[in-house]
Amino acid sequence: MRKKKDEGAVGAKAKATARRLARTRIEVAAHQLRPAPWNPRPEITSESVADITASIREIGLIQPLVVIRDPDKPSFKGVDFYLVVAGHRRFKACVDAGLSPIPCDEIECDVETAKRVTMIENLQRRDVDPLMESDLIAGLIEGGMTQAEIAAETGRGERWVARRANLRNLSESWRKRVKKGEKFTVDCLEHIAAYPQEIQERCKEANYYSESHGEGLTWGSIRYQFQNESRDLGEVLFDAKRCMHCPNNTGCCPDLFDDNGAKLGRCLDEGCYARLTQEAIGAAVAKAKKKGRTIVNKKPYNCGVYNTTKKPTKTNTALYVYKDYNGNTTLEYGAPPPEKDADAERLAKAASREERKREKLIRTARAEADEKFGEWIEARHGDGLWPKWFVDRAVEMLLEFQGSDEVDLWAENTGFRASDEDADRAYRDYLAEL
Repeated sequence: MRKKKDEGAVGAKAKATARRLARTRIEVAAHQLRPAPWNPRPEITSESVADITASIREIGLIQPLVVIRDPDKPSFKGVDFYLVVAGHRRFKACVDAGLSPIPCDEIECDVETAKRVTMIENLQRRDVDPLMESDLIAGLIEGGMTQAEIAAETGRGERWVARRANLRNLSESWRKRVKKGEKFTVDCLEHIAAYPQEIQERCKEANYYSESHGEGLTWGSIRYQFQNESRDLGEVLFDAKRCMHCPNNTGCCPDLFDDNGAKLGRCLDEGCYARLTQEAIGAAVAKAKKKGRTIVNKKPYNCGVYNTTKKPTKTNTALYVYKDYNGNTTLEYGAPPPEKDADAERLAKAASREERKREKLIRTARAEADEKFGEWIEARHGDGLWPKWFVDRAVEMLLEFQGSDEVDLWAENTGFRASDEDADRAYRDYLAEL
């Protein structure tokens, strides 16, 4: 179990880099400063820093900018030029407020270290897009930092760093959905990105909206959909111990996956899972044949067998190989299916055929009777004594119930004043004329 880190110690480490590199407090004219070209944040507009601009006009700049000497612009006639490494929003606000010179902290370092300072400074912000955070962390890792070092520098947990870094694995289809404005939570994006891109593509068109509750994307619906693309290693037919160090086992990536009841993890490689399953089935069938056991390729209860076990017993000697409701191949041992009596089966099929013929004749005769009774009741009561809607309904009701209590109940529910005796008498008259 991961121990919880002391937040005070982590917070102190988060500012260590800037404090170690801080050298000189200087004041620099605005025209001698320019934003660092590696700043990952989008272009900063005046509207987005209006509050900071108003504060600078009123009380000035409280927190200085962090700058380095501009390597592309050497000193000219004693004038030095600088790159803003940290504080790009404050720099934009200073320019809009007309503040010059601007207080700065000059640090002495190379460009790579300055890039690291910029990335860490952006990661410490709370309004950064998760996908941008992922790019920043990837840049720090490419620069030689470990996830533990990034967590210490930014004041975040290692699990947070691992999940954010893995967002780089988010497929292009899902990135497009995010850019279109679909509101995914960060947890949802991290869960999706943890799966291989092949699985992400298979699930890209899934609808995660809860129409009954009018809700948007939910964590539970995302998890359910993607878990259907993986296999619980605790329920496989082969020896799952061989998968304990496989990179496609979610149990080997605890920072990216929750176990969700799968103690041994879940397999993300469908091809490998299918191959190992087929090998296990082949071995089990070969072993059963060698011992003279019956092999049945049907579900046990379809053969009248209900008491099954995972291993053979004295009574459960037959091996049943079938697919369950989720499409997974399953092996179970049960009692051998009862032997069928050929003569009895033949007679049962013949009786079934006769029954179907009889039912067909009854349906035909019933349809003819419906038509004849309809013509009769319309001719007998065509003077408007009974409404047309009752005549149409009576064809069905009288033939089905023949004046029973159901007719009376129907008459009461519809408000029809004629009694069931009238309907019954009409049906008897019809039968007498026939």
